[in-house]
This record gives sequence, C-alpha cells and structure tokens, in this order.
Amino acid sequence: MSPRLSRAEQNDRNRALLFAAARRVFLARGYHAATLEQIADDAGFSKGVVYSRFASKADLFLALLDLAQRTEREAPGWRLLVTEFRIHAARDPELNRRYAALHARKAEGIANALTLISERGGEGLRFPPRQLAELVLAIDTGLALEQQANPDALGGPDLPVLRWLSNSFASAPVLTGEET
Repeated sequence: MSPRLSRAEQNDRNRALLFAAARRVFLARGYHAATLEQIADDAGFSKGVVYSRFASKADLFLALLDLAQRTEREAPGWRLLVTEFRIHAARDPELNRRYAALHARKAEGIANALTLISERGGEGLRFPPRQLAELVLAIDTGLALEQQANPDALGGPDLPVLRWLSNSFASAPVLTGEET
C-alpha cells in the first residue's frame, strides 16, 4: 500500500492531472471547442474541482501557458492553439492585458537569449534585442498559420529560412541608437 499523500501533495497531484488533461483536450479540440467539463472528465474529476482552482477556461489556459515548457510548445498544434487563444484574448481588453503580461515575459526571455548569443559571438545585434524577440514571435505566429495551409512553407519543419534569419541577426553590427 502506498503512503497517504499530504494535503499539499494531493493538491499538487490534482493540479498536475488537471494541467495534463487541459493540455490534451486543448490540443485535441482547440481553445474554443474545449470545455471545462471535458477537461474535468479527462482528468477524472468533477467540473466543480476545476472551478475550485480556476475561475474560467481562460484562467486555466493562461495558467497552462505560463507553465508551458519548451517541449510542450513544440507539440504538434501548440502554436496554432496559442494563436487561437491570442485572437480570442485580443477581443477582450482584460484578458488581452493578462495574456500580454505572459507574452512580455516570453519576449524578454528570447531577448535575453539573443543578447547572450550575440555576446558569445563577439558581435552585437543590429537592432535592440527586445525588437528582435518580438519579430521572432511574430514570425512564429505567422509560420504556425502558414504551415496549416502549406506544411512545407519556408522549407518545412527544418525551417532553413529562419535559421538563416537568426544567423543574420547574430552577425549584424550593433546600432548605438544614433543611426536610427
């Protein structure tokens, strides 16, 4: 017989089960078609358990998005799912504000990575790292949509065009701000 879980351990386990179920249901059905009842059923809980932790489907999705690791973001359909949610959030000022805060953290992380790559290469970036990060995110969103119509867009899954673009950013001279 396995040892009884503490309340905190049980809470963490239930939360992990909900997130795993939410990820499966959202990826399978899309944001709009997924329901909290489907997510609860998939996790083996009542809908009340979901509502005891999250006020809405959007709250659950934002929490899932906040926890998403790189491997989750690479799952088939993830970029399209996030794009669907972004469009939904864009029409709701409060939800858009909350999504924008998560998105800003992601952009900042990419900007920091670009800065580190640039410093390791001994050359600066031609444009501010934050702007480059935003460009990378915008391209990623467009690519998710483009590859729905044409899976081979921009060279297919290997993305040679994006590799070339990121290499161009890393080798470009730094602007001091006076040139702009």
